[in-house]
Amino acid sequence: LQLMLFDLPAVIAIARERFMAAGMSGRAEFFGGDFTAEMLPRGADVVSFVRVLHDHDDATVARLLLAAHDALPRGGDLLIAEPLADTAGARRMGDAYFGLYLRAMGRGRPRRREELARMLRVAGFGPPREWSTRVPLQVRVLTAERR
Repeated sequence: LQLMLFDLPAVIAIARERFMAAGMSGRAEFFGGDFTAEMLPRGADVVSFVRVLHDHDDATVARLLLAAHDALPRGGDLLIAEPLADTAGARRMGDAYFGLYLRAMGRGRPRRREELARMLRVAGFGPPREWSTRVPLQVRVLTAERR
């Protein structure tokens, strides 16, 4: 397995040190940048957004999904791991917790699975597949193939 890590330059500096300390620096490439303004690096089979999309408005999420589509080869996968709105059995708790969290952030919102499916389709991905998680209130996992 090879990792291509794209994050803010300060995060990349910390990640590089930790990979070196673990003797794994040869298994990773590090790319510092701002994903709201720069292209994602190409060459990965999977692009993941872990607790990222719900922190941003719809226009930014649409740009991120297009950037992931552009970075992936045909048949590559996008993995999204984050809380989703209207999670069965957890709606009131999710609304309370993430409402406070996102108010503190000053932006973003949790989206329903159907909203993300529509946004994925517009960006050029196939329908999302949902994977079971132990704590769906905190994270649900979707994957979608680049078409």
